[in-house]
Amino acid sequence: MNLQLSRPHRTRRLLTGAALLAMTLAIMPTIASAAIPHSGTGQINACYTVTSGALRVIDSEAGQACDSTERALSWPSAGTAATQYQTSAPVSLAAGAGGLTTVLPGPVLPAGHYDVTMGTMLNNPTSQADTLRCGLYNGAGGLLRGDAVSIPVGYSESTSITALVTLTASDRINVQCLHDGTTPSTGPRLQVYYANVVVRKIAQRF
Repeated sequence: MNLQLSRPHRTRRLLTGAALLAMTLAIMPTIASAAIPHSGTGQINACYTVTSGALRVIDSEAGQACDSTERALSWPSAGTAATQYQTSAPVSLAAGAGGLTTVLPGPVLPAGHYDVTMGTMLNNPTSQADTLRCGLYNGAGGLLRGDAVSIPVGYSESTSITALVTLTASDRINVQCLHDGTTPSTGPRLQVYYANVVVRKIAQRF
């Protein structure tokens, strides 16, 4: 993606912002049957004629390309929706040390690159301090990104993780947690009081 235009031509830079987006949205209804935005990258591809300022959106998947008098432009498609999922109730963790508990299973996502943000609120109502480790895991239980926090007795702590995740095939991005200490099999358990994940597909991983 290259939206850099030469310094003296301020109007060209403006075309890559709100004006460019508005023009594209006006054009898109006439080409609704084409692969725009690109089905793999989520990008809108276009050609900009430097001399006249004309802009045309192209379907690169169909083999369309810019000619020698045009400059290729691309940008993320407008209105790309995020996938968001969260727990509906607190989740108690297993009593034993090191045992993973699936706190929040995610939906099946198609292969691609994703910007993922996870937030959790952790609660320790037990009689001993402990360290909780929560993270993003794929469907096979492989750790994608994790965080650890020590929680004294009677306290709550929040964690937040942001990660760039590449799925090479359709898969889930789940939230799983474990803790270091062994809590009694009866009585209060360590809790994930709340977990929330926001997943947004991106064109590429930088």
